[in-house]
Amino acid sequence: MEPGNYCDVMVDIETGGTRPDHAPILQIAAVKFNLAEKTVDTTSMFDRCLLIPPGRYWDEGTRSWWGEQKRSILQDIYSRMEDPRTVMQAFADWAGYSPIQPLRFWAKPTSFDFSFIASYFTDFEIMNPFHFRFATDMNSYIRGMAGDSSLPTFKTEFVGDAHNAIYDTINQIDAVFKATEHFRPTPVLEHAS
Repeated sequence: MEPGNYCDVMVDIETGGTRPDHAPILQIAAVKFNLAEKTVDTTSMFDRCLLIPPGRYWDEGTRSWWGEQKRSILQDIYSRMEDPRTVMQAFADWAGYSPIQPLRFWAKPTSFDFSFIASYFTDFEIMNPFHFRFATDMNSYIRGMAGDSSLPTFKTEFVGDAHNAIYDTINQIDAVFKATEHFRPTPVLEHAS
């Protein structure tokens, strides 16, 4: 991979339910990063909120869960909601399409976020810039690095508001970087005397 190339994309969504066939996506955030270099593309982060399209509806258990969270987070999401087709097209354009170097979709977990994102791209007949073969589950990656499939998670200090997708993505990248360094530390090169 070329230096400064950001083919890894951490994605996080906030939703109105857990079923990708009918629950709405409320917020999509995504940040490009380079795992090999442990760098983040801070010049272009995606953070948009979506109006609920026809055929999508709240799960009442999830609505109750949101009622127990910090109220300002959901209020901010509502205040920024846009046409969902517009947001999905903007997300596809932001991610970009590369036949040479496929994007690597990262999430916590991919089984949740990728399913929702893929279903919305299908609903709006927009080409998905991500392929399921290049989707990486953050926790599975860390468990593989640790060689321990029972590892519940890798704890780092969370910065910002949890359940605000942009903060979640940034913290998830931080956890990936720190876990990589923890389980596979970069060797220190000794200078020849």
